[in-house]
Amino acid sequence: MDIIEGLLFAFFWASATIATKFAVRSADPFLLTFLRFALVSIILLTYIYIIKRKSNRWPRIGEWRHLLILGLCNVTLYMTGYLIAIQTVSAGLISLATATNPLILILLSAVFLDKRPSARQWIGIVISISGLVLASIPNLMHSHVTFKGLMALIAGITALSSGSIYFSKNKMDLPRMAVNSWQITIGGFFFLPVIWLNRANSFIKLDLNFALSFIWLVVPVSIVAYSLWLNLVLKDPVKAGGWLFLTPVLGYIMAILILHEQVTLFGTVGAILVVCGLMYSRQTNRAQKNKLNSIS
Repeated sequence: MDIIEGLLFAFFWASATIATKFAVRSADPFLLTFLRFALVSIILLTYIYIIKRKSNRWPRIGEWRHLLILGLCNVTLYMTGYLIAIQTVSAGLISLATATNPLILILLSAVFLDKRPSARQWIGIVISISGLVLASIPNLMHSHVTFKGLMALIAGITALSSGSIYFSKNKMDLPRMAVNSWQITIGGFFFLPVIWLNRANSFIKLDLNFALSFIWLVVPVSIVAYSLWLNLVLKDPVKAGGWLFLTPVLGYIMAILILHEQVTLFGTVGAILVVCGLMYSRQTNRAQKNKLNSIS
């Protein structure tokens, strides 16, 4: 059962970029994202505070500030960088770049949490970044990516990692689903000023392409995939993290099969290096946990 859940999570999570690529053909990316998060927010908050109201509480006054920062970092800033990139960066490269989030998290932890990366983690970071650079070469040569789009994507991923660091330093006793629901609600709300400033270029076509891609982003990606992830984490965090290694590979394959993106030697080798770097750096965490368990 765990294998089926893990495969479904990896597949749905990896499909987000593909679905967004289709959706932006029928809607402005920022308007699309606002509508997506608004619907997800309504569904999640209804489930938490109406269906499951006895087991969930509302955030306390002091927690709203934390939720505000999490919403800005994990949703507004991250998605802004992602949406800028989605228009100029290939889906395969986006999948590989977003997979480096754990490595950026390691670097930020060294700065803000005083957790120095081990030699193994440094090697993993270098391997993954080398793979990302290698995979970017053919895209840059054939104008499938712009430097602005790539930098926006990296900035967005950094904001997401910063949100994780902030959450670890300011833990709340709210359930994770409640925290996620409120950060989606708040982060999505902050897209309203962006939509207003970009109103001259805002558009939406209520066609079949929009309906299918929008529904896919809301249900399988935002609700089902995240629910599967929470379930996997509750069962075994280490095994759950292993499924994240599959998402960049699936995303890269989907980009080739569905969007017909070109297969290149640079891209293939780069994808392998990114995944290998992630796996190599993660082995440190497992070794450290085993060592701690043996000591205790």
